[in-house]
Amino acid sequence: SMRLTAIGYDKLQPLGQPQQISTNDSTVTYQWNDNLKEWWINTPGQLEQWFSLAQRPAGSNESDASSGSSLILQLDLDSVLPISQSGDSLLLTQANGNTITYSKFKVWDATGRNLPAHMQLTNQQLKLIIDDSSARYPLMIDPSFQQQAYLKASNGEGRDQFGFSVAFFGDTVVVGAPGEASNATKINGDQSDNTMFRTGAAYVFIRNGSTWSQQAYLKASNAEDFDQFGHSVAIDGDTIVIGAPAEDSPIRSFIDPQSDNSSPNSGAAYVFSRTGNSWSQQAYLKASNVWSGSQFGISVAIVGDTVVIGSIGENRTVDEYNEDEEHIFADAGAAYVFIRNEASWSQQARLKASNTERGDRFGQSVAIDNNTVVVGANHEQSASREINGDQDNNDADSAGAAYVFTRSGSKWSQQAYLKASNADKFDQFGISVAIAGNTVVVGADGESSSATGVNGNQNNNEILESGAAYIFKRSGKTWNQQAYLKPSNSHTFGQFGHSVAIAGNAVLIGAFGERSNAGVVNNEQTNIKAEFSGAAYVFTRSASTWSQQAYLKAFNAEANDQFGKSVAIDGDSMVIGARFEDSATGINGNQSNNDADNAGATYAFTVEGVNAKVLDIDGNGEQDALSDGILVMRYLLGLSGNALTADAVASNCKRCSNAEIESYLGDLSIYDVDANGSSNAFSDGLLILRYLFGLTGDALINNAVGSNCSRCSNNEIEDYLGEL
Repeated sequence: SMRLTAIGYDKLQPLGQPQQISTNDSTVTYQWNDNLKEWWINTPGQLEQWFSLAQRPAGSNESDASSGSSLILQLDLDSVLPISQSGDSLLLTQANGNTITYSKFKVWDATGRNLPAHMQLTNQQLKLIIDDSSARYPLMIDPSFQQQAYLKASNGEGRDQFGFSVAFFGDTVVVGAPGEASNATKINGDQSDNTMFRTGAAYVFIRNGSTWSQQAYLKASNAEDFDQFGHSVAIDGDTIVIGAPAEDSPIRSFIDPQSDNSSPNSGAAYVFSRTGNSWSQQAYLKASNVWSGSQFGISVAIVGDTVVIGSIGENRTVDEYNEDEEHIFADAGAAYVFIRNEASWSQQARLKASNTERGDRFGQSVAIDNNTVVVGANHEQSASREINGDQDNNDADSAGAAYVFTRSGSKWSQQAYLKASNADKFDQFGISVAIAGNTVVVGADGESSSATGVNGNQNNNEILESGAAYIFKRSGKTWNQQAYLKPSNSHTFGQFGHSVAIAGNAVLIGAFGERSNAGVVNNEQTNIKAEFSGAAYVFTRSASTWSQQAYLKAFNAEANDQFGKSVAIDGDSMVIGARFEDSATGINGNQSNNDADNAGATYAFTVEGVNAKVLDIDGNGEQDALSDGILVMRYLLGLSGNALTADAVASNCKRCSNAEIESYLGDLSIYDVDANGSSNAFSDGLLILRYLFGLTGDALINNAVGSNCSRCSNNEIEDYLGEL
């Protein structure tokens, strides 16, 4: 149990019983007095706690804060579990090794400004300590309980590398284990026979509330030694695609094409579909120009009925079948687009770089959203530091590049050639790519600057292979670099950017070489006691500004686990693979044993506030014109109190009172939709209202955009509102 017992500054005021206790669906509210409210919300990922404080506590005054005294909320704890503090996280350790955390402690005032705050545990008493010296009341105080899910294969064994690849959609996670060794060739087959070597497997997990379970064990229909099925995975809805880049069959064969091994490491990809809770293999995909060593399936991506597959060893220029020496560019690479018509798949396009060269490894990474594909070529050699710059020089070995392709009808064309703003030798820009709408993130795990944070100094190479990631934004058909991301604890061989994922306004970046032995979220980052234990970092965007929001570690972080080798994100939920983790136990089992070298593990996290719906003013999980839109309009008209909230707050609100709504609405500048320097109800408010009603194009902007706008077009307005 946790009970609030006192509040104040140097001299705390004891609290008796709440004036009122009420419940609403998954929320319990304690109204302690007219000034102080506490409430708890049970969500699938966590138990969330909130406090709101309308004004400074009774018996205190401005001098308490201005004198340097901190505001304190005191809570008494009672638990049979051992309780400890690590950084700004409270840890409750269960007998099976799982850890429940009380963390994500944030405080902000009426202007939306985050206030300095920390926790202090003494015996069974916890103090939330807040610097409110310059705060404008009311305050919102928000810590949460969170339990991490620890996913393991049902047949986890040494060297399986479970977590080498991960993908996430809704409540379904797919995990690849290219080192798995069973000889099964069907779904949910015999997992116990290990008579093959590195044939590979993939595992499907589903979430029900906060509980995870394994739904399926996927194997290739022609599983054989060394195929590495599961090297890459992707999911969209009820369709999964899995790459096996070392599969050996040719596309044309006088015998069964899946059992003919006359094209070593040509590669294949497999499509699986779900009906109800059952999975079946829908397709076996091969490139139209199969060659030994092509490694088709090294990367995969899917959206709807379109799949993209990378092939880094593809070695032709234009003519797929011409074997003249001038048409053979070893390891130039290609990417292939396949489309589905009902249950049948066919190749729609073969994508090549505009500056195809030997050894570029075009197709190392692929991503797709709607009709846009991004392809990474991490060994591309141009020294250009401009988008669509000079592609023809080869002065920077393995600097890397990424290429954007768009589809019109069934035709694909290259739209952009992306380079890092500080492109240099061996950066490997393009080792990973991800796309969401008009935003692309590209990883460069070999980048070596000493910068930390966002948009730091890019122009030195003082920390070898610390790694970086780059954000690019499209307006119309034009791409620009929006941000240069570095981790908060950049160090040598961190490999930050080896894996990237994006959803909405949140980016998740893996750094499998990170060295800290921290074992919780946002804990101490500066020690280097666990080499290659790995980490992952969450960055979020507000308007066009990016900032690091979270630093994620495995709770059983150990040297060489390589947590962050793979990452995936959907909404505020994310999964992170650690391919060399050594435990062989099941879901949420004992994380502390190391009985299975390099068996691998995957960890699930929820990071609150990531991809929050900014326009969800009352916090009920929906953005509605007739509640949230009306609240924004009234706020921009200058209304407050009951005049602001009357009949406009949803019955299932999380933010319900006048003070809470006004505090959340906060800074007017965020509602300056047309970017003309002011927030106006009859331009910006009208744009927001129309957007929440579902209007787009001219119907959205007609007579509502200021004459001195900086964001003026349909696309610019829709992009900005989409980010909100």
